[in-house]
Amino acid sequence: MFESGISLALLSIAGISIVGFLSRNWIKARLKASIEHEYKKQFELFQRELNQKQKVELVAELLAEWARTPHGETVPREQRTLLNKLSFQASLWLPSELAIELGKRLQNKSDAKSQFEIILIARRLLIGDASLSLGDVTWWEPSKENRADPIFHHG
Repeated sequence: MFESGISLALLSIAGISIVGFLSRNWIKARLKASIEHEYKKQFELFQRELNQKQKVELVAELLAEWARTPHGETVPREQRTLLNKLSFQASLWLPSELAIELGKRLQNKSDAKSQFEIILIARRLLIGDASLSLGDVTWWEPSKENRADPIFHHG
């Protein structure tokens, strides 16, 4: 009887040890999986935001490069090559609505939206922000190269 009591105690201790070991490993595995899942979510969010930022930068760069040469003037080969590259990238990567409106503007079509409207479309579609209006977008006209801005001119 004493031996069966010892056997029972040893079996109980072994059972508790096994349950404890399995529970600890299960909790460790769940915690690790939970942390990995959270890091993956954060990384995907970071990549999405980076991708959106790159698309917004593409729109800004393309419009700035397009505006560099006034309408009717000759476009140098290097600039034309860059404009083609940026335009092709825009056609591949941007949402359809934005790519279509951007293409109309670059082709100077009669129904084209202004570059300011296109910037606001890009903000709305790519970063989900529609809080700016046309008056919030600043444009440095080519005429600024030829005359001083009267606001900053001190005589």
